[in-house]
Amino acid sequence: MKGLRKGRKGARVWAARVPGGVQQTVELEELFEDGERALALIRRVWRWDEDGSPAGEDEMAWLFELRDRLIRSWRPFEDREAAWEAYHAEDGSSSRVEP
Repeated sequence: MKGLRKGRKGARVWAARVPGGVQQTVELEELFEDGERALALIRRVWRWDEDGSPAGEDEMAWLFELRDRLIRSWRPFEDREAAWEAYHAEDGSSSRVEP
């Protein structure tokens, strides 16, 4: 399932995972949007499908490029500070996200 996916059909294929093993839930913590871009600070929570016990979690950020209020591109970041800097690359704002 690796590789570039385009359109709604591609998004659905990417998102529809076969149950079993470790499953993830994405929790949105904060969302920033300026009309052309959006930055989502998220937490991925991993649980074992068999009994729901915790398997781990990750703090991340997702940067979206928007056009006509639709997602044009998506870029994940493991480093939230790097995501914040990329979000504000054109406007010169200072950092906000705690490392």
